Amino acid sequence: MVVGVKILIIIALMGGLIAYMGDKLGTKVGKRRMSLFGLRPKHTSIIVTIVTGLLVAAATVGVLSFTSQSVRTALFGMDQLRADMKHLNEEVAAKTQELIRGKALLEQNKQELEERMAEIEQIRREVEVTKAELASAQAAKDATEAELASLQSSYAEVSKKLADLEATRAKMEAHIKELQNTQEQLQNGIIHLREGTILFQVDQLLAQAVVRPGLSAEDSNATIKHIIDDTNQLVLRRLGIEDQGQAVVYVDRQNIEVATQKLIDSKTPMVVQVVAAGNIISGEPAVALIQVYPQQFIYKNNEVIHSTVMDGGSNAQASMLQFLKQVNEKAKAKGIIPDSLSGDIGTIPGDDLFTAIRRVSTMHGKVHVEAYVDGDTYSSGPVHLKLRITQMPALNDRVKMQTN
Repeated sequence: MVVGVKILIIIALMGGLIAYMGDKLGTKVGKRRMSLFGLRPKHTSIIVTIVTGLLVAAATVGVLSFTSQSVRTALFGMDQLRADMKHLNEEVAAKTQELIRGKALLEQNKQELEERMAEIEQIRREVEVTKAELASAQAAKDATEAELASLQSSYAEVSKKLADLEATRAKMEAHIKELQNTQEQLQNGIIHLREGTILFQVDQLLAQAVVRPGLSAEDSNATIKHIIDDTNQLVLRRLGIEDQGQAVVYVDRQNIEVATQKLIDSKTPMVVQVVAAGNIISGEPAVALIQVYPQQFIYKNNEVIHSTVMDGGSNAQASMLQFLKQVNEKAKAKGIIPDSLSGDIGTIPGDDLFTAIRRVSTMHGKVHVEAYVDGDTYSSGPVHLKLRITQMPALNDRVKMQTN
């Protein structure tokens, strides 16, 4: 815009200057009545005016051409400008076509891209499904492997159980054979039962031992075997058999296993008793039974087991026997193991018992009787009894004592 204003100012100044000069020139020509080319002065002034106007136009164009590239281009480069514009228009048209083709190609590529994206999404979903199927397959594989391991473990366990059952079957067959031999011996023994001499009665104690706790399985087996061997030697001596290597005492194998296990599991000393399972007749096998009881400290020396007050006089024997029966029950309740044959828990010398009965029979009124132990006593027994007999004061004497 500033350039246009400058051009207008230049044109105005040039036009005014040339017009002024033309007017002065025309005035001089008119006053002098000058003539050009033999023309009349009037015509000469006209020619001067025309030339002045031409000069104004030429000067204007010249100044504009000198000062403005656009004017020069408009005056002298129009054809070139038109050619350039045509060329530019053609290029614009070509670019437009290329743009259209590019847009079409872009749309096509966009559509292809969307299709590719759709395919990629489909592939992604398929990959997710494949991953899920793979995870499921892996889980199924793990489950199958776990099941296979469980089956292998079960197979090994079943195989072990089968081997144990085979061993148990072989043991049972041997045990059955042993029982059959024992049965044959018992059947043969029945024949001699009436003729033979009974050495040991059923439930009679054959042998007894106290075993310390904490034994291993091997030591427990050896201990039970040693007790059975000792019992066998005892029976052989009672039978009068000199062959000490002969086995005459038979114990059920299952009974031995149960007794051995009790010794293995024990935390305290245990009492092992071998008792006759039936009447043992001279010349016949001795079938025995092993019993195991905990060994416990029951009574200390001189400890009273039981005491009572009875009447003196002629009924002394019956009262004393009843008293000893009560002592027996008290000791069994305390934990003393009774004799398997008689059920008694201990012994009392016969002379002491007869002396006690005779003494009570000679007393009158109430008599206080105490039974106490002679020596420390354990549950395996026997209990060695002592009796203490005291005459109680008469009723009148007791009243006087209370009054005093």
